[in-house]
Amino acid sequence: MKVITLLTAGHIGGIETLCMDYAVHSRHDNLMLILWGDGHVDELMRAKGIRVLNLHASKRNVAATVGRVMQVIRDEKADVLIAQHEASMSHLCLMRAKMLFPNIHTIAYAQLNAVDMIRADEKKGLWLRRAVIGSSLKRADDVVAISQSVKQSLLDVLNTPEDKISVIYNGTDLAVFPYVPRNHSAEIMELMFTGRLIPEKGVQLTIRALSEVDDISHYHFRIVGDGPYRRDLEKLAEELGVGDITEFLGSRSDVPELIKTADVFIHMPIWAEGFGISVTEAMSSGCICVCADNGAMPELITDGEDGYLVGKEDHIALAHKLEEIYRMSAADKERIAMAAHAKAGVFSIERFVRDLDELALRGMNR
Repeated sequence: MKVITLLTAGHIGGIETLCMDYAVHSRHDNLMLILWGDGHVDELMRAKGIRVLNLHASKRNVAATVGRVMQVIRDEKADVLIAQHEASMSHLCLMRAKMLFPNIHTIAYAQLNAVDMIRADEKKGLWLRRAVIGSSLKRADDVVAISQSVKQSLLDVLNTPEDKISVIYNGTDLAVFPYVPRNHSAEIMELMFTGRLIPEKGVQLTIRALSEVDDISHYHFRIVGDGPYRRDLEKLAEELGVGDITEFLGSRSDVPELIKTADVFIHMPIWAEGFGISVTEAMSSGCICVCADNGAMPELITDGEDGYLVGKEDHIALAHKLEEIYRMSAADKERIAMAAHAKAGVFSIERFVRDLDELALRGMNR
């Protein structure tokens, strides 16, 4: 069975990594079709033996771009078309494909909460994005929500038909993040965050929390990733007196190695995070994860059993939780870490690929 996955950008990110892993493990004939972008994700995919085509298409000439995608579908004789991104262009392609090729099985992905799917950088055009995405989800044969939280947002905000929605949690290649025992008796507790540096990810809350702990000498915070908010975070750390214990590592390709040296992974998103691949990676490695009680985080972590949840945007509660973890016995820390590793097995790449492959095949058999 031939499956085309629509990607929009050429840069590497969580969705692109997930799609690469899917193509490697899937039993179907997969083509990754990139609409535009001058990044190097196509090179990375080809290095893994994945079929990929980068159209370098125009964002402005909608008709021409949609037409080129239809030609690829025709040439490939595709059976399934998956739109992975929330970009309007992807959803226009999905709807047009269903009109021209009635037998193709279309799958619309919801990688974000519905509110975040339809929002735009500018207010202008927001109503149009909502109309396009909402129509696409209603007309698609199947809709994949990456968590129960995302599913509920689709029902509440976009009135997506519930019988079309399947919840398929994103998957992590757990073999890349094996369990590594930590020295839980060390005097300094290593904290880490990985991800894009934007306000919505909430890294500023961790910096503020560290300024509230009793003794900052007990902590060292490494921030892996880059983005437009980095300078603001660096300035905030200096202003609050925690610059000496906060280290900005920038974008790194050795995250699996870095995560092995972290004791606690912190993820405090302000928005309703649809999933949290970085969280499941950290859990698999044996990090104790502390996350905001928001979005899909409660689906990943059972508070007090395999990690901890604290109030959304509550940096004081986060500070208290970090102090509590620091004071815990090594045995109790190890218990939480091992439980986290076991829980991560629920979110394996193998389970993800199996579920998505079965959904694609099920659509063909209807």
